[in-house]
Amino acid sequence: MPIIDVNGLSMAYELRGSGVPLVLVAGTGYPGATWSPSLVDPLAEHHAVLTFDHRGTGRTPSTPARYSTREFASDAAGLMDALGLEAGHIVGHSMGGRVAQWMGLDRPDRTRTLVLAATGPGQFNPGKPVTRGIPMHTAIAMIEHGYEGYMREHIGATFFTPEFAATEPGTVAWLVDAFWANRPGLEDYLRHVVARQEHQTLDRIAELAMPCLVLVGDRDTHQGGTGVHTEQSAALLERLPNASKRVMTGAAHGYFWQQPVASAVALLEWTAAH
Repeated sequence: MPIIDVNGLSMAYELRGSGVPLVLVAGTGYPGATWSPSLVDPLAEHHAVLTFDHRGTGRTPSTPARYSTREFASDAAGLMDALGLEAGHIVGHSMGGRVAQWMGLDRPDRTRTLVLAATGPGQFNPGKPVTRGIPMHTAIAMIEHGYEGYMREHIGATFFTPEFAATEPGTVAWLVDAFWANRPGLEDYLRHVVARQEHQTLDRIAELAMPCLVLVGDRDTHQGGTGVHTEQSAALLERLPNASKRVMTGAAHGYFWQQPVASAVALLEWTAAH
């Protein structure tokens, strides 16, 4: 991946294809190398597809100050600036969807549409408060299994349905290995977790006037650190003024990896319409 200076940060990125930019913003601690060619290649036949390493992941160095989803959004928009890209379709998965919300709020000049994939606005249900730090279940699992053991179990159990993981272990292993080979250090990973947990845009998302696609798997029902993603997606849909919904049938959190062809079709149909 080439490196470019973004406001003093040396960001690693990859730009494939040509056309209107489509920016893939990865989730909590995930480096750009985790985007599967099975998804990226068909997208790059129609778009200039931009992937990158968040600060503290892959080849983009760590920085000492507290991380936030808003800072990650500034990084991503600054990368588009540095590359001279026009406004694009911003596709954010999980924490990346939270980053995408801030891109739409702070840099609408870089945001043609938003695809908010398996994500949410932060605290939205007063009866189910979001932990503003490391969730207890995450801390316990990482202590019991270690960093690598936790990631291998967590990815397999939450990104894929059990039957898919049983019949297609190679796909699960590819994602786990791509993460681990380019992983953030443990402290940086936990700082990404805190950034995700502290995200809050519930009172601002009504300002997102651009077209938004809320994309979610119908089996993304795992109770994670920020809640259940099907419920979070519903909270977004209730408040976004210009939103559409698309459900990936038979998929959990990681439909971009479990169903890359169907996911590419969904994204290309969306971008073709906007």
